[in-house]
Formats: sequence, structure tokens, C-alpha cells
Amino acid sequence: MKKTTTLLASAATALFALTTLAHDAWVDPMGGPVYKILYGHKIPEKYPVVKVTSLKVLDAMQKPLKFSRTPLKDGLSITPAGKPALFATEFDNGYWVKVGDEKESRNVRKSALPAGTVGGQSSHPLKWSKTMLSWAPWMAKPIGQRIEFVPVGLTALPKAGSQLKLHLLLDGKPLAGQMVENNSNETGPKTDANGDVTVTVLKGINRYATDHDIMQANMPDAQRLSLTAALVFVAK
Repeated sequence: MKKTTTLLASAATALFALTTLAHDAWVDPMGGPVYKILYGHKIPEKYPVVKVTSLKVLDAMQKPLKFSRTPLKDGLSITPAGKPALFATEFDNGYWVKVGDEKESRNVRKSALPAGTVGGQSSHPLKWSKTMLSWAPWMAKPIGQRIEFVPVGLTALPKAGSQLKLHLLLDGKPLAGQMVENNSNETGPKTDANGDVTVTVLKGINRYATDHDIMQANMPDAQRLSLTAALVFVAK
């Protein structure tokens, strides 16, 4: 996903050169009774299970369901005790630093680099997602994620070909000017001044996502906090 970035003027030049694509982390809606937590851009990738820092499984009445975890060689799966309606996840992708002329960033805090290392751009990606398996009226309200999409005007899960209005919030406030993509297609409409955007629902899995970067002046571990929100569901 291409970045939509909040810049500090002093960092604009450095961030302009950043071309890496962000990744999402979400629960696969095609599972059941075992559901896999996926991480990646266009193709799911392997990740350490410790990066899944929070997971909530809610039923149609918004009551938490117990679940079991199963570590896999490429990630994590969960088995809810009951019928889930929505999964809410938090995923901490750690600290990353681009050092010198190296093509790949290092998965390390900037403050942990050896003395004398020329450290370039550094980031701390944090990701939130909601996967809806069925619809309930409480899903039209925020659930308290740092950054999240809230569906507007629904009475059921969206159908393929329909128009869907989404409200994007950061710390509970509307977030404007954010590009919203679907399934890592790297293009899409932007949220308006009220944090609203209207998208066209595709048949099958829809994974709407956006990235928002916040510069952190004088932070020793990462100069950029990268926040990702995703909303996932299946449309028929």
C-alpha cells in the first residue's frame, strides 16, 4: 500500500524517497471453525506470532468469545468457542531502519544500531483490523481502535456491486485526505474533510485499508509511526 503521510516540514525530503509498500494484518474471513491471521501486501507472508499483540473475538451481541491459539510455521490460527461475528486485531510489526546504501531495511530499533552506523529512515508500523463475518447494528459504531474504519448506513453485510460509505477515525476523530485501497490494489478514493469515503464493493473478499504516518520528533527508536487500518468482509 502506498503511503499517505502526515509530514513535518523538516522531514519532507527524506520521506519523499520512501517507496516501500506497507502491509496489512487481518483475520481471513474464509476460515471456520479455524481462522488464520494473515499478514502481507498482495500475498500473505510469514510472521512471528508475537507480533499479534491483541485479538478480540465478538459474537453478534458484541459479547467476547473465548478462543484457542495455534502457532503455525508461518503465523497464527485461532479457533473460537462459539459463533464469531467480528474479529478485531492489533499487530506490531516492530522497528525498521534503512542503513546507508542497503536495499533492505533492518528489523531493529534505530537506537540499537552500533555506534557510528549511518542510520537513515526509521519507522514503527502498527496495524489494526476488523473482519466482519456477519452484520449487527453495533458494528456501525467505533470499537476503540487507534485508527479504524466504521461502516455507515448498513443493515446487512454489503453486496457485490453496491456502494459502501466508510468513516475513518484516528484517535476517535475524522481523518481526512487518506487514500483507501481494496485488496492491496494501491489505488482508490480519498476520505473527505469529514473522514468519509464511498467505495464500490467487489464480489468475494474485500479488504479496505489505509496507511497514515506520523512523524515523531526526537524519538530515539523510530522517526516515523506508521498506522494502518483495515476492514475486511466477504460480499456475495
